[in-house]
Amino acid sequence: MKIDILSKTTLKLTLTPEDMNENQLCYEFFSRQGSRCRQTLGKLLKSSDKPEGAAMAARLLNNERRLFVEAFRRMDGGCMLYVSALERQGKKLLDESCQVSPIIFKPYSEKDLGLACRCLKQAEKQGARFHSRLFSDSTDYRLALIPMNVCTNKIVRLLREFGEACCDELTAALTEEHYRVIAEEHGAEKAARVF
Repeated sequence: MKIDILSKTTLKLTLTPEDMNENQLCYEFFSRQGSRCRQTLGKLLKSSDKPEGAAMAARLLNNERRLFVEAFRRMDGGCMLYVSALERQGKKLLDESCQVSPIIFKPYSEKDLGLACRCLKQAEKQGARFHSRLFSDSTDYRLALIPMNVCTNKIVRLLREFGEACCDELTAALTEEHYRVIAEEHGAEKAARVF
Protein backbone atom coordinates (compact mmCIF):
# COMPACT_ATOMS: atom_id res chain seq x y z
CA MET A 1 0.00 0.00 0.00
CA LYS A 2 1.24 3.47 -0.89
CA ILE A 3 -0.01 6.64 0.82
CA ASP A 4 0.38 10.08 -0.75
CA ILE A 5 -0.66 13.12 1.30
CA LEU A 6 -2.18 15.56 -1.21
CA SER A 7 -3.33 18.26 1.25
CA LYS A 8 -4.26 18.75 4.91
CA THR A 9 -7.60 17.06 4.25
CA THR A 10 -6.95 14.69 1.35
CA LEU A 11 -4.86 11.63 0.78
CA LYS A 12 -4.44 9.11 -1.96
CA LEU A 13 -4.13 5.41 -1.16
CA THR A 14 -2.88 2.99 -3.77
CA LEU A 15 -3.79 -0.58 -2.86
CA THR A 16 -2.12 -3.49 -4.63
CA PRO A 17 -4.02 -6.69 -5.46
CA GLU A 18 -2.22 -8.26 -2.48
CA ASP A 19 -3.53 -5.50 -0.17
CA MET A 20 -7.04 -6.14 -1.47
CA ASN A 21 -6.79 -9.92 -0.94
CA GLU A 22 -5.08 -9.68 2.45
CA ASN A 23 -7.84 -7.39 3.81
CA GLN A 24 -10.63 -9.20 1.90
CA LEU A 25 -11.65 -6.01 0.09
CA CYS A 26 -13.27 -5.30 -3.22
CA TYR A 27 -13.68 -2.09 -5.20
CA GLU A 28 -17.44 -1.93 -4.52
CA PHE A 29 -16.85 -1.95 -0.73
CA PHE A 30 -15.38 1.58 -0.87
CA SER A 31 -18.21 2.86 -3.07
CA ARG A 32 -20.77 2.29 -0.28
CA GLN A 33 -19.03 4.68 2.16
CA GLY A 34 -20.68 3.37 5.34
CA SER A 35 -19.31 3.09 8.86
CA ARG A 36 -17.51 -0.15 7.94
CA CYS A 37 -15.72 1.74 5.17
CA ARG A 38 -14.51 4.30 7.74
CA GLN A 39 -13.31 1.50 10.07
CA THR A 40 -11.48 -0.27 7.25
CA LEU A 41 -9.82 2.95 6.12
CA GLY A 42 -8.73 3.57 9.70
CA LYS A 43 -7.25 0.08 9.92
CA LEU A 44 -5.42 0.49 6.61
CA LEU A 45 -4.04 3.93 7.47
CA LYS A 46 -2.96 2.96 10.98
CA SER A 47 -1.12 -0.09 9.64
CA SER A 48 1.02 2.22 7.51
CA ASP A 49 4.69 2.23 8.38
CA LYS A 50 4.82 6.00 7.81
CA PRO A 51 4.24 8.02 11.03
CA GLU A 52 2.68 10.86 9.00
CA GLY A 53 0.17 8.33 7.62
CA ALA A 54 -1.00 7.46 11.15
CA ALA A 55 -1.20 11.15 12.09
CA MET A 56 -3.20 11.92 8.95
CA ALA A 57 -5.50 8.99 9.73
CA ALA A 58 -6.27 10.42 13.16
CA ARG A 59 -7.16 13.80 11.63
CA LEU A 60 -9.22 12.40 8.76
CA LEU A 61 -11.10 9.85 10.81
CA ASN A 62 -12.11 12.36 13.48
CA ASN A 63 -15.76 11.46 14.19
CA GLU A 64 -16.92 15.05 13.70
CA ARG A 65 -15.86 15.00 10.07
CA ARG A 66 -17.62 13.41 7.16
CA LEU A 67 -15.47 11.55 4.66
CA PHE A 68 -15.74 11.59 0.91
CA VAL A 69 -14.15 8.53 -0.70
CA GLU A 70 -13.53 8.16 -4.43
CA ALA A 71 -12.54 4.65 -5.51
CA PHE A 72 -10.99 3.77 -8.87
CA ARG A 73 -10.21 0.27 -10.11
CA ARG A 74 -6.72 -0.43 -11.30
CA MET A 75 -5.97 -2.65 -14.28
CA ASP A 76 -3.86 -4.97 -12.10
CA GLY A 77 -6.78 -5.70 -9.73
CA GLY A 78 -5.78 -3.15 -7.13
CA CYS A 79 -7.60 0.01 -6.21
CA MET A 80 -6.81 3.73 -5.95
CA LEU A 81 -8.64 5.71 -3.26
CA TYR A 82 -8.90 9.44 -2.74
CA VAL A 83 -10.04 10.14 0.83
CA SER A 84 -11.10 13.69 1.74
CA ALA A 85 -12.41 15.01 5.05
CA LEU A 86 -15.24 17.47 4.56
CA GLU A 87 -15.67 20.57 6.72
CA ARG A 88 -17.23 20.13 10.13
CA GLN A 89 -20.88 21.01 10.40
CA GLY A 90 -21.54 24.58 11.46
CA LYS A 91 -18.22 25.97 10.24
CA LYS A 92 -19.62 27.96 7.35
CA LEU A 93 -21.66 31.04 8.01
CA LEU A 94 -24.16 30.09 5.33
CA ASP A 95 -25.10 26.50 6.00
CA GLU A 96 -28.22 25.01 4.41
CA SER A 97 -28.83 22.81 7.45
CA CYS A 98 -28.80 25.85 9.75
CA GLN A 99 -32.34 27.01 10.56
CA VAL A 100 -31.40 30.58 11.48
CA SER A 101 -29.50 33.31 9.73
CA PRO A 102 -26.11 34.22 11.14
CA ILE A 103 -25.83 37.47 13.07
CA ILE A 104 -23.10 39.74 11.72
CA PHE A 105 -21.97 42.33 14.25
CA LYS A 106 -20.13 45.47 13.05
CA PRO A 107 -18.87 47.31 16.17
CA TYR A 108 -18.49 51.10 16.28
CA SER A 109 -14.92 50.68 17.57
CA GLU A 110 -12.49 48.09 18.90
CA LYS A 111 -13.45 49.11 22.43
CA ASP A 112 -17.13 48.47 21.62
CA LEU A 113 -16.18 45.06 20.23
CA GLY A 114 -14.55 44.14 23.54
CA LEU A 115 -17.48 45.46 25.58
CA ALA A 116 -20.02 43.63 23.42
CA CYS A 117 -18.09 40.37 23.69
CA ARG A 118 -17.91 40.64 27.47
CA CYS A 119 -21.70 41.16 27.51
CA LEU A 120 -22.07 38.09 25.27
CA LYS A 121 -20.12 36.10 27.86
CA GLN A 122 -22.73 37.15 30.47
CA ALA A 123 -25.54 36.18 28.06
CA GLU A 124 -23.95 32.72 27.75
CA LYS A 125 -24.11 32.32 31.51
CA GLN A 126 -27.84 33.08 31.25
CA GLY A 127 -28.41 30.35 28.65
CA ALA A 128 -27.61 31.84 25.24
CA ARG A 129 -25.73 29.36 23.03
CA PHE A 130 -23.90 30.31 19.83
CA HIS A 131 -20.83 29.67 17.69
CA SER A 132 -18.73 32.74 16.94
CA ARG A 133 -16.04 33.67 14.43
CA LEU A 134 -14.03 36.88 14.30
CA PHE A 135 -13.19 38.54 10.97
CA SER A 136 -11.10 41.56 9.95
CA ASP A 137 -10.29 43.44 6.75
CA SER A 138 -7.35 45.29 8.41
CA THR A 139 -9.45 48.43 9.04
CA ASP A 140 -12.37 47.08 11.05
CA TYR A 141 -13.74 43.92 12.63
CA ARG A 142 -16.84 41.82 12.24
CA LEU A 143 -18.10 39.15 14.58
CA ALA A 144 -20.24 36.36 13.13
CA LEU A 145 -22.55 34.52 15.51
CA ILE A 146 -24.60 31.45 14.71
CA PRO A 147 -27.26 31.01 17.42
CA MET A 148 -27.66 27.45 18.68
CA ASN A 149 -30.91 28.05 20.57
CA VAL A 150 -33.70 30.62 20.55
CA CYS A 151 -31.53 33.55 21.58
CA THR A 152 -31.29 35.52 18.32
CA ASN A 153 -33.45 38.48 19.37
CA LYS A 154 -31.74 38.76 22.75
CA ILE A 155 -28.28 38.75 21.15
CA VAL A 156 -29.26 41.27 18.46
CA ARG A 157 -30.67 43.69 21.07
CA LEU A 158 -27.51 43.36 23.15
CA LEU A 159 -25.17 43.91 20.17
CA ARG A 160 -27.06 46.97 18.87
CA GLU A 161 -25.88 48.89 21.94
CA PHE A 162 -22.30 48.61 20.61
CA GLY A 163 -22.69 48.68 16.81
CA GLU A 164 -24.77 47.33 13.94
CA ALA A 165 -26.18 43.81 14.03
CA CYS A 166 -27.54 42.31 10.79
CA CYS A 167 -29.33 38.99 10.35
CA ASP A 168 -29.28 38.50 6.61
CA GLU A 169 -27.47 36.09 4.31
CA LEU A 170 -26.15 38.86 2.04
CA THR A 171 -24.16 40.50 4.86
CA ALA A 172 -22.90 37.06 5.92
CA ALA A 173 -21.80 36.26 2.37
CA LEU A 174 -20.03 39.62 1.99
CA THR A 175 -18.26 39.12 5.31
CA GLU A 176 -17.13 35.62 4.38
CA GLU A 177 -15.91 36.77 0.98
CA HIS A 178 -14.18 40.08 1.80
CA TYR A 179 -12.91 39.62 5.36
CA ARG A 180 -10.28 37.19 6.58
CA VAL A 181 -10.90 34.95 9.57
CA ILE A 182 -8.90 35.88 12.68
CA ALA A 183 -10.54 33.42 15.08
CA GLU A 184 -12.18 30.34 13.55
CA GLU A 185 -13.84 29.28 16.81
CA HIS A 186 -14.80 31.11 20.01
CA GLY A 187 -14.31 34.49 18.30
CA ALA A 188 -16.37 36.37 20.90
CA GLU A 189 -14.44 34.85 23.80
CA LYS A 190 -11.09 35.72 22.22
CA ALA A 191 -12.18 39.27 21.34
CA ALA A 192 -13.37 39.79 24.94
CA ARG A 193 -9.85 39.02 26.17
CA VAL A 194 -7.99 41.09 23.54
CA PHE A 195 -10.09 44.26 23.18
